[in-house]
Amino acid sequence: MSGVAHLYAHLPFCASRCGYCAFVVHVGALGDRDAYLDALLAELDREAGVLGPLDTVYLGGGTPTLMRPRRLRALMERVGPHLAPGAEVSIEANPETVDAAALRELRAMGVTRLSLGVQSFRPHLLRALDRAATPDQARAAVDCARAAGFDDLSIDLIFGVPGQTPADLEADLADALALGPDHLSWYELEIKPGSALARAGTAPVDEDEGADAYERIVGGLEEHGYRWYETANFARPGHECRHSLAYWGAADYLGIGVGAVSTVAGRRRRNNPALAPYIGALAAGDAPPRTDEGLDADLVRRERWMLGLRLARGMDLGWAGPPDHPQALDALETAGLLRRDGATLTLTRRGRFVQNAILHELMEYA
Repeated sequence: MSGVAHLYAHLPFCASRCGYCAFVVHVGALGDRDAYLDALLAELDREAGVLGPLDTVYLGGGTPTLMRPRRLRALMERVGPHLAPGAEVSIEANPETVDAAALRELRAMGVTRLSLGVQSFRPHLLRALDRAATPDQARAAVDCARAAGFDDLSIDLIFGVPGQTPADLEADLADALALGPDHLSWYELEIKPGSALARAGTAPVDEDEGADAYERIVGGLEEHGYRWYETANFARPGHECRHSLAYWGAADYLGIGVGAVSTVAGRRRRNNPALAPYIGALAAGDAPPRTDEGLDADLVRRERWMLGLRLARGMDLGWAGPPDHPQALDALETAGLLRRDGATLTLTRRGRFVQNAILHELMEYA
């Protein structure tokens, strides 16, 4: 085993919880940041033996930039000796949490890729999502990132927001293209259990409206040179997110921090999402509270189908293994939804728009 090449660090602090959020975040706990950093570094030291040279590092959240540069610098100093030459180091940021000085510091400490959570440029949609940043703050953050030397810049957007009209979508598309990001992640809004939107009884948008919006996004971005390389991700050539590609390729990765997940050598661990037990255990020299399970062959096979079908590049059937319902392959191919070329299976363009339906024709999921 050559060692794990991908590291995820979860930085859970947020100033507030967005209406759609059901992630592991901690609001109003900023006084715990120093203790959390100490715990994070202790966990990294405990797990360093599984690491090989790191090809990618991803600092996610939460709002990682609320850790502020001095804490992020301490983390990067500890990660630095593990980095392979040319490693991709990504950080998520909300536009209102960064300025020119902070972005210069991030770039100087070795962060190579910035992912800005914009979500929309329409003020009424930002209010519906409980987002704090204004459209002008998002544009300013992009300008500051470019000035700081970030030449690998991504923005996140959401469609299917209640109240979003086709004109709103067209305006978001135009505003996003005007900024010229290297990468875009454009997700359909999910009303997740436990989120404020779910508690308020918010209904998802009509399925046909969502499908029309998705097709317009894909077409609009492709017209401007972005490659639709994964279900919800688009990039200029050479700017695909390498860390995410490792996930979708079912590579081993180490996750540190509250709620973080690791998949290493056929086992999956999930850290408990509670902040105080995490900090306390590592301060005492113990492993964080977590679950640990072996991955059986059927689970690995089904996960590979779920992940591999998301990618435009196609999937190696020798790597993925057989589907649960191989008899469905011929019918789906005849219908023009997938094609097979030797050991490679690729969804057609039409098939990519109904990827979930295809997956459920082929696979059994509990």
